[in-house]
Amino acid sequence: MLRFFISDRVVLTVIFINTIALFARGFFNETELISQALFAIEYACTAYFLCEILAKTSYLGWKKYWGITGNRFDFFIILVSLPTLAIPFCGTNQSSVVQILRASRLLRFIRLFRYVPNGEHLLNGILRALKASIGVFLALFLYNVLLAFFASVLFKESSPEHFGNPLLSLYTIFKVFTVEGWYEIPDHIAAASGMWMGVLARAYFVFTVATAGLLGLSLANAIFVDEMILDNTKELEDDVAAMREQLASMEAKIDQLLAPDATCSKQ
Repeated sequence: MLRFFISDRVVLTVIFINTIALFARGFFNETELISQALFAIEYACTAYFLCEILAKTSYLGWKKYWGITGNRFDFFIILVSLPTLAIPFCGTNQSSVVQILRASRLLRFIRLFRYVPNGEHLLNGILRALKASIGVFLALFLYNVLLAFFASVLFKESSPEHFGNPLLSLYTIFKVFTVEGWYEIPDHIAAASGMWMGVLARAYFVFTVATAGLLGLSLANAIFVDEMILDNTKELEDDVAAMREQLASMEAKIDQLLAPDATCSKQ
């Protein structure tokens, strides 16, 4: 009975029911009876997910449960969405706390990604790629900060809405990193401050896009994709290594067979 309760088929069914209830509830006001009925379904699904975690840890043991990547993924998703259970005790007002609690329930929809074909393999690849890309992302962030500080000093007076303080400048340079509409900002600076400041701004942003937007993001993408597809070539690499060992073993056996013949020919 416990194995059926925590089986993937039952879990996936509850996730689908929960998703349908979430989607349908968006068409009704919070005070309508059907909306309250749909919320009751969502609430029951959340309670089931909590019981599912407790049942799995009881059935598998905490160490074995935590050793599975998909279980860790489920645990964090459910943990973040658990505040939904507190909504009935917070009243029906539209306070920001209640809105945040309601928004957290949407995270349960992410669990559907675990049931994508080869989902466990895909999730492991994403986690491995993120770990490998941490250094590149950190370097890009520091480069963003450096460029933002320079831009704030150079263009603060010309474009205060973009570079009025370090945070605004950081956000503006981040937008430039995405290579989206980057040419509009130097044109605005040129129109506000004259030709020479416009030339400086255009040169600065061309340099930023070339080094960060094109080169930096391309490098980050290359490392991320390379780590994602690492498992696809691992089996082939293992086969090649096994073939090399077999060839080395065969060469050694051939040398042993030919060694007596060589001794006889010398005699």
